[in-house]
Amino acid sequence: MTSSKAVGRALFSRASVRQLILIVCLALLVALTLVPILFMFYSSLKSNSQILGSFWSLPSPPQWDNYAEAFSSIWRYVVNTILYSAGASTLVVYLSAVSGYLFAKKAFPGKEFLFLLLLAMMMVPAVLTLIPAYVWYEKLGLTNTPLAIIIAHAAGGQIFGTFLCRTSMEGVPNSLFEAARIDGAKEWTVFARIVLPLSVPILATIFIMQAVGTYNDYVWPLLTIRDSDLQMVGVGLTQFTKQFGITDKGVQFAAYTIASAPLIAVFSFGMKYYIQGMAQGALKM
Repeated sequence: MTSSKAVGRALFSRASVRQLILIVCLALLVALTLVPILFMFYSSLKSNSQILGSFWSLPSPPQWDNYAEAFSSIWRYVVNTILYSAGASTLVVYLSAVSGYLFAKKAFPGKEFLFLLLLAMMMVPAVLTLIPAYVWYEKLGLTNTPLAIIIAHAAGGQIFGTFLCRTSMEGVPNSLFEAARIDGAKEWTVFARIVLPLSVPILATIFIMQAVGTYNDYVWPLLTIRDSDLQMVGVGLTQFTKQFGITDKGVQFAAYTIASAPLIAVFSFGMKYYIQGMAQGALKM
């Protein structure tokens, strides 16, 4: 009896050591992730002399005016990017939900072949279609308009969104649809009352992923948007840098901090659904 207790304590001790090592490793990874963010924040409160004179020191005194100056320069870029991201993400969620439902629960000729073609499009690097897409949008008269950003991101994002929605919706029991149809529900009612509520986590995941991708885009808006009043924040921050040069690094870091705030807000409010959607997709696949 005593030996069994000793063995149990030894196993518990080994498990505790492994758990402690795992916690330390995760803490180091979190710290490495947060260091650039913290560095950006406290650098945004420094003057140019503080940054150049004592690079790693804390701001003394904090230069809060950097944020007012940065906000006055980039607020239009941030608002534009939020609107473009929201529009493109909403379109992607809608199109992905409809096409995912069709591929998951409907039978039609060539369904599997079309789905394979859809997946094959995911293997094509976006840079290969950059010039043809620009020529196409230029011929359609969409360049230098918000539609160039919204339509392009909606068209590209729905491919992966359709894949996730089909994977998720295939797990919904067919008995729910049969019972709804027996009660006289139309197809749109079945989709809106059954499919969409059960797919909220995966749809929220798609929305967040698409919003982040659109918000962080740089090459496509640089290529298609010429009017500064319509430009996105990724390009706007580079123009901001050229405008102020290296004499206002604190203002530049403040602009970076302001530009990252919308993404932090999206993740803060949608993290619950994002984790559920990712876990749900992983289990289905």
